[in-house]
Amino acid sequence: MVYCQLFVFPLLALLLPVFLLNSPFKRNALWFFLCLHLIYLVWVPVTDRILNFNSFFGFSLPWSAEMDSTICGIYVAASLAFWCGYLLSNNFQPGLIQVKAKTRLKFNGPSVFKTLTILQILVWILILFNINASGISLAGLLNPSNQNENEILFSIAWKHPWIDLLSNVLPVCLFLQWYYKPKPSLPWFMLLGFWLIFSLLGGWRYRLILFLLFMGLGYLQTHTIKWKLVFPVLVFLGFSMAWLTLNRMAIAKRQFDLITFDLRQFDLGILNTEFSNSRTFRASLSYMEKNNISHPRIESWTNFVSNKFQKKDSFPNGIRPKPWILEITKAWIPPGWPWNPNPAVSQLEEFYLTFGWFGMVFCMILVGIWVHFLDRITDNSLFLAGKIVCIALLFQWVSRGFFLFQLQITLVCLLPFLVLILLRSYLYDDSEKDPIGSV
Repeated sequence: MVYCQLFVFPLLALLLPVFLLNSPFKRNALWFFLCLHLIYLVWVPVTDRILNFNSFFGFSLPWSAEMDSTICGIYVAASLAFWCGYLLSNNFQPGLIQVKAKTRLKFNGPSVFKTLTILQILVWILILFNINASGISLAGLLNPSNQNENEILFSIAWKHPWIDLLSNVLPVCLFLQWYYKPKPSLPWFMLLGFWLIFSLLGGWRYRLILFLLFMGLGYLQTHTIKWKLVFPVLVFLGFSMAWLTLNRMAIAKRQFDLITFDLRQFDLGILNTEFSNSRTFRASLSYMEKNNISHPRIESWTNFVSNKFQKKDSFPNGIRPKPWILEITKAWIPPGWPWNPNPAVSQLEEFYLTFGWFGMVFCMILVGIWVHFLDRITDNSLFLAGKIVCIALLFQWVSRGFFLFQLQITLVCLLPFLVLILLRSYLYDDSEKDPIGSV
């Protein structure tokens, strides 16, 4: 019964409704979403049980029949709610959702490249201003031998956090430049190299992952799959992620002598921890039950937003309260733990911890509608590029359950599209005058 609750029931709830769809294999957003949940909701929980993974950051995980039943019910209900939203949207005629325009938004590649280059330069100016305002000298930052903790990009306490958030624009711009001009030029490689250096020094790992997803999904959309290249590419990406995980701190903290290419040092336990959302969820559920902590509901979100509009001085010690979800997902870690981890839950797990059963079901229905909307986008070059970006962002939505932060990232990543839309009269390619298709 244990493995039915942890494996069979969640697996069936997640995949069985696929057979109700017409042309299921043409739905890229759906399959990306399902594959991510197969890892986080099915594979990791059942392998943890098989391997008897019973301790997490010093906390004894409650492997009990009651907890297994609760988690099984949550995962099954969330999956079925997602499918309700997806299948209900599937009944709408494609023509009901259209973008009205006189011309197809088919852009001129070189003009787009120049526009996005200017946008990146503006963002870089803001980033460098933020670095200086946050107390780091540019000379110290550019000195490769400098290991002063106060002048390391990874350790910076940003004076203007919104500028740091704006840095998510950069990988989107790089992707769009490639998308509209598939043969990258020297300026593109220079912009890419500059961004990669800062990403490594800043420990911007999720931005690197998103960029790889942008490029990979974009290639799959515009090229025929060459199966003989699939295995080598997957091996290369796997080794690249292993190398990055192994050397991330050495690079970010300028300890270059610790950088290694001996991937035998890579501990698979590190990779295992990257997908440990279900463990965090189990520990958080147990902590809330033992301490009679109720679901805060919408107040946890509204309080976080309202705190943003208050001065830091109005809070104790001048520190704004952290979002509730970031507090509850580490409150169970025993005192005296030697380092400060940031365990994450998946998005549907945050929905349950925050809202309970009804709120989780409602939110997952909306997620199903959103994923189906992405699958409906089949025409128009700009919307197809936006579709790729939004599908890649599902990785963040699924793997890091902090809705308000993920919403901010999504909106910021869509800023380059807003710029292109506003400048469409300048960027439009006169050689294309077909009416825009449905999305």
